[in-house]
Parts: sequence; structure tokens; C-alpha cells
Amino acid sequence: MDTHKIMIVDDDPHICEIVQVYCDREGFVSTCSHSGSEAMELLASFEPDLIILDILLANENGIDWCRNARNLTSAPIVFLSSQEEDEIKISALSYGGDDYVTKPFSPGVLMAKIKAHLRRVSTGRREQLLELPGLTLDFYTQSVNMGNIPISLSKKEFSLLSYMAQNVNRVVSVDTLFQIIWGMESLEDTRTVAVHISNLRKKIESDPADPERIITVRGSGYMLVSNSTSQA
Repeated sequence: MDTHKIMIVDDDPHICEIVQVYCDREGFVSTCSHSGSEAMELLASFEPDLIILDILLANENGIDWCRNARNLTSAPIVFLSSQEEDEIKISALSYGGDDYVTKPFSPGVLMAKIKAHLRRVSTGRREQLLELPGLTLDFYTQSVNMGNIPISLSKKEFSLLSYMAQNVNRVVSVDTLFQIIWGMESLEDTRTVAVHISNLRKKIESDPADPERIITVRGSGYMLVSNSTSQA
């Protein structure tokens, strides 16, 4: 099981220390930043799974920081604040926050909220994975792995493979693939489908000349089969 990473952004060292102690007890990896500018730099390198954010940072507004951070991360953001006004809560949640906890707070309740958000994110990520024998598609990152080996695909190649994967063991016509991936008004020729299928086979087949994953059904189209015997 992966260890979750928690980033705490609060200019109060005492608050940071308390939250980090409880994060450690839960087995989380945590880091703390005392300013918004420092936290923004840390965001890219630490890549947190969840952020705990003070709404009033020294010389900075936590809501503004949250709004800017949303350009860099989709991790849940839980606000900490001594302010209880509904207008502030609404603003915090409207500009990218996922939860709002008022100070003084119960560390146990905060940890429960953190775990609930992490479960929600983990469930959502699992739903964005499509796994076939020896082949895993990640619709969130638009990436493909054969076993543990990442496969580099173009956007069109990924779109073709993902559509066939969602219709695994079913024949998909060339016209359908062309319309779905390139669109009705495309100036491309339907023969471009065959070119992209050929390129896909070079990347995911052990023997592209004798394909076992993407097979041609003459007169009908192509089919991605899930019972491939090829090895990743």
C-alpha cells in the first residue's frame, strides 16, 4: 500500500508540529511550510496527496494561495481557520477547497477527515484504471503500461486503444473508430486508422506482423482481445 503524503501550510509552528505528530501516527509522510511562496515551490517537488492549509498566512491569503495551487495540483485541500463566518467558508470552498475545519480543532477529527478524502481520491483513481491481461490503461494520466513497463503513445494512439479497450473482445468498425477519434468533419482519410493501428501494434505486440492483441476481422474492423498470450 502506498504511503500518503500530506503537506501542511501554516505559519504557526505549534500547529504544524501537532498535525505532523498525528500524521506520523497514521503512517503518513508529512512536510510543513510556513509561507505561501515556500509552499508553492514545495508543491511541485513534494507532490502531496492532500494539503492542510491555514486560511490566514503571514502577509498572504490562504484562499488566494489555494486558487493558484489549483493550476498545479488536484490534491484535496483542507482549510484550517479560526474564522467561522459563512462567507469565508463559502469563498474557501468555492475557490478550490475541499473541506473547512475551524480552530481550535480536534486532531482526531482532522485525521478522520483526511482519511475520508484520501479514500475518496483512491476510489476515484481506481475507477480511472482499466486493466487487461498484461495491459493497464490510466485514463487520468492518459498513459499505458505493459506489466510495469510504460508505453509511449501519441494522443490518437491512446484514444484508439482506450476506445477498443472499453469495447474489449468486440469488433469495432473502421468507420466507427474514425468517427469517434477523428470526428465526422475531419479532413483525414479513413485509411489513417490502419496507419495508427499499425503503429499501436509496433508498441504493444510482441510480433506486430502476427498480432495477438489487436486483431483484424476482415470485412468488419478490428478487435482488442483480452485473452492475449503475449508477454509484457
